[in-house]
Amino acid sequence: MITGLALLNEVEDRLSWRQTDTLEGTLRPETRKLLRLLNRVLASMQTLDDWHLLREDGTIQLVADNTGTAYFELVNGSATVTLGASEATLAFDNTMKGRAIQLDTHNTIYRIESVESATSITLNRPYLGDAVTDADGVVAYVIAQDRYTLPANFDRPTDDWENFFGSNSIEVVGPNALLEQRRNRGSTMMVGDPEIYTTYGLDDSETFQIVHFDPFPDEARILSYTYQKNHPVIETDEDRVLFPRSHEVIILEAMLHLANRDYQDAQKVEMVLRDFMRTINQAQSAGNVANDRMRFTPNSKHRHAQRAKWRGRGNVDWGATFDQANKIGFH
Repeated sequence: MITGLALLNEVEDRLSWRQTDTLEGTLRPETRKLLRLLNRVLASMQTLDDWHLLREDGTIQLVADNTGTAYFELVNGSATVTLGASEATLAFDNTMKGRAIQLDTHNTIYRIESVESATSITLNRPYLGDAVTDADGVVAYVIAQDRYTLPANFDRPTDDWENFFGSNSIEVVGPNALLEQRRNRGSTMMVGDPEIYTTYGLDDSETFQIVHFDPFPDEARILSYTYQKNHPVIETDEDRVLFPRSHEVIILEAMLHLANRDYQDAQKVEMVLRDFMRTINQAQSAGNVANDRMRFTPNSKHRHAQRAKWRGRGNVDWGATFDQANKIGFH
């Protein structure tokens, strides 16, 4: 695997720029720009295929529900839930943060916003049921976890979402379909073996994607899956490009395509890069066994036509460097 530094130096060589000795420490402005472009291109390269070097195994450990009766101190309009002085069986802990909780004194599903102690939690909204004290006796409760995080480097499943959990027979649905099913059920928390799942939202740190299951899991269980992870960011001299060597030329040409145009607008860079990768994708899809190599670069006739079409609106010449890819070929 080639290092990001070596790839950067090859781009600089083609641009007739000064070579970079190291990526660590203070970088020249042009090197910083190329490094940003390299990481942008590596992120976009993942749209071409699922590479084995970026494949990872993951697991989700479903948590069993906690169902029972306990003594509570509940106040209408207060988000604080406290265990009663007589309670001896239930204790709160930090793993319960984010789980759903329902009490039979009020037909509403709440979320545990925070755990203050073994005897006190804060709900995500005020409790609106009847006030409760020790003298009122025990209250039935259900605490269950339906939300689980995916790895921080998660990009997408290696197959498709329908087969994400393999033979576990949990059907994928859109976020609205899952929410609609819960609305139709009313405010009752249904626990059991999960039948459907969806993905939406991020955790509090805005780092992890969240998977939601319905019904709320009632038993501990491990779900396995494989996924395509994000390409690690190139930051040091030893960081390597985790794509096959046959695709280094695509990375080089994409970087040169962007560097030669010197776009300052990040949104413009993303748009041009998406178009570039779409062109390569189409070329790869169009290949067949009768062809010696795939041709995806515009020829001279096409470039002249594009110049005429866009005259006065900017230069769209793909350039001689980009045409080099046609000589090399992609297999």
